[in-house]
Amino acid sequence: MRLDYISSFVDSAQNVMEGILPTAITRGEITLMDSLSIRDISATIFLVGGVDGRVVLDLEKPAAKRIAGFMNNAEFADIDHLVLDTICELNNIIIGKAITTLNDKGYRFKPSPPCFFIGEKRYFGLEAVCINLRTDWGSMRIQAAITERPGVITHNHRTADQGGQRHAE
Repeated sequence: MRLDYISSFVDSAQNVMEGILPTAITRGEITLMDSLSIRDISATIFLVGGVDGRVVLDLEKPAAKRIAGFMNNAEFADIDHLVLDTICELNNIIIGKAITTLNDKGYRFKPSPPCFFIGEKRYFGLEAVCINLRTDWGSMRIQAAITERPGVITHNHRTADQGGQRHAE
């Protein structure tokens, strides 16, 4: 997996969350995992275009309830559909910003609508890059499992004298 892909998603996650949430976000180490694992609550967006993959926002239940509560100006005792929809929308904002950044650099990524999962799951055979994010509200992590599609041009160069037009190599 290319580092320029994952850094766009990690930077986007931190920037979006710091812009929305009134709590400090601390970025942990980036780790490479031999499988993609999900715990508690997760919102997943699949990527197509020049790549195949998925990006997962994975949260502990207390963090999911606090974030959804803040974003909806409500208090949640349990995980309900509004909490899940809010976490999916947060991931949608994060991924949308990252994909816009990558597409502006000439890559061709398209996202699916987000979907959520509850409970622990593990996907073997999917090498994933993981970054832990810590807040006063609980921990969360971004996991990305992205592979380039063989035979597909994934990057088009742009230069200032080309008027922003994309040109294939």
